[in-house]
Amino acid sequence: MAKGKGKTKGNGRSKQSPQNPPPPSQCETLEEDEIIRCGEPAADGPRCKVHQAQYRTLYAKYKAAGKVVDETKAGMEMPSKEHIAQYSNLHSTLEKARRIRKYLEAIRVEKAGRDMHQKRFFAKADDGHKIRLKVLEKQMSAAVEILDAVQARAFDLHMADDPAREWVKNFQAAPLSTNDEEFFSAINSLESETDPQRDIMKQQRVAAAATTNDDTMDADLIDIEMRAKKASLLYVFEFVTSEEATLQCMREFLGPENANIGAKSSLSYHTLCQYYRRIVMHDPVLSLKAINKRRMHVQFEVLMDKRMDFGLLLWKDSIIEAMAITRSKAGTAANVGDPKNRFKVLGGWVFNTPHSGTMSNETWGTLLETLAPIEANIENRFVRLCNTFDDLITYLSFGALGLFPPPRFCSKTDAQGRDAVAPRNHLSLCGCSVNYNFLYLGHHPLRDEAGPQGASYGLKWRNGLTYLELFEMSPMHLQMHSYPDSGQDLIYFQVVLYSDTDSKDKFECFGSGNEALPAIQTRTFEGPPASVTNLPSGRGEWEVQLSASDLLFGTKQPEPGYLTLLTRPGSSGWFFHFKKMPVKYFVILDTVPHRHHSILAKHVAWTALCTHGFGEGEYSNRKYARASDVMFQKRAEELLSWKPKGSWTATKMGD
Repeated sequence: MAKGKGKTKGNGRSKQSPQNPPPPSQCETLEEDEIIRCGEPAADGPRCKVHQAQYRTLYAKYKAAGKVVDETKAGMEMPSKEHIAQYSNLHSTLEKARRIRKYLEAIRVEKAGRDMHQKRFFAKADDGHKIRLKVLEKQMSAAVEILDAVQARAFDLHMADDPAREWVKNFQAAPLSTNDEEFFSAINSLESETDPQRDIMKQQRVAAAATTNDDTMDADLIDIEMRAKKASLLYVFEFVTSEEATLQCMREFLGPENANIGAKSSLSYHTLCQYYRRIVMHDPVLSLKAINKRRMHVQFEVLMDKRMDFGLLLWKDSIIEAMAITRSKAGTAANVGDPKNRFKVLGGWVFNTPHSGTMSNETWGTLLETLAPIEANIENRFVRLCNTFDDLITYLSFGALGLFPPPRFCSKTDAQGRDAVAPRNHLSLCGCSVNYNFLYLGHHPLRDEAGPQGASYGLKWRNGLTYLELFEMSPMHLQMHSYPDSGQDLIYFQVVLYSDTDSKDKFECFGSGNEALPAIQTRTFEGPPASVTNLPSGRGEWEVQLSASDLLFGTKQPEPGYLTLLTRPGSSGWFFHFKKMPVKYFVILDTVPHRHHSILAKHVAWTALCTHGFGEGEYSNRKYARASDVMFQKRAEELLSWKPKGSWTATKMGD
């Protein structure tokens, strides 16, 4: 036989002997985790018998769902929002919502099946399959938007004869909704932060929810996946649906030895319930779903991380009501506000107006603890919660105790590492609000221009120079209660006083004769050449560049006054943009020029300590440390009296 003849074409396996049969191919299907490949041999095409049967069921189900999608779309024209707004019959509107919901459910089933078709079974996806998935995405987005509009209209019709209709509509002026994909993305992010033990518990719950065994030939994989997703979603919100689940979470977090765990759990549970009731009331779609329901099994589309944004006011009111619920024999918040302003949602009362009373120390402390950790430089957000100046001082005082970080403006240091954090904290504890940049003049262009200006051609000096001398005082902005004589203890400083209940031309200045010295003044003079470290003495008339009152009312660039900026568009980041109470503004200037702002702040804080009886006499660092420690301990005991003994300690400045 010639070389090369007699060999068969192909893969060379056609002549395997019966004693050495070819190894069976492995099933191509991935298990439920979409990572591990099935270990069974392929018996029916490229899959084992079980997975081939499941694939056929999957294929048939999503094809049937696709038929429903196409038939529904062909026989039902999606209404426009303008058309929806004209609906006047509640029953027919609910029926339209039911049909759209059925259409949307069919889209979800087909989409889930086609996704699994590719991800687990490796069935080749042709161009038509890929195009169909993109079409389903667009159809789902449009259907969700229309369904929301129809359900919102249905809720409006349901509320047509309710006395609370108008305020509920106002309450819902800013809907708090997101689309499904964003929501589940947020859910996944939240789940990723749980500890391993909680992950195991969640997996057990999700597995239990999938009552149909995934290993059987007749398993409906689309149904299993959708029920598992629902179980996962409900697990994330279980702390809202069950007080016992909340208690279990608290035990795991704090430990069973914590004596106050029951009270903490109950307060947490009711706070969350009240918060989510408000979210439900903000969204007409969720409101419609909540009608005549008492349980909290609602797919909330706003998560806890939104509390520092739109949810801050809602969270504050929720804590106030939760405290009332846990201490009420009836266990409700029905009497927290005016009965005519309340509306029942999911078995509990929601009020249409924010609670306007002064918040207690316990309420403030609980609020800040539940929001921890709080980032720096967002104090202005909390000013919205302050109904009185006492609220503002209590809030800032908790910051002085360390419940949130100090703002950036008082953390800037000088060459010796000094800053104004401690003096600002002490002033807060003494009832003074310091909320504006001490380094107000730190970037004023005149500071860079001071010194030799250039050659002088006068006759007095050969090669003489013209000098610009700058005289500046470090300023400090401070607020107190709007009392008539609240500035008398500041007579040792240069001060501008203004009450925002008065007209802008009615302000007081004192500290140097009958008025405060300017914040910045300059003069030019001629002199001989000199080094920067040994400049000649200045002379001549001073020219005011920035008066003390300009720090409040000035309109000139580059630094307009504080109150001028506060009234301009885009000032929402300013501390007092959202304030609700009258205050008296104090602009305090140092009496020693060119001194760092932290020194001024410490001397003002010393004056406040002496005024409250914690110190006396001339300032010294040691006296200041002792006085501030006594004051700090006293105020901490007042602010934290609601906490169990031994649960907090005070750091002493003297140490």
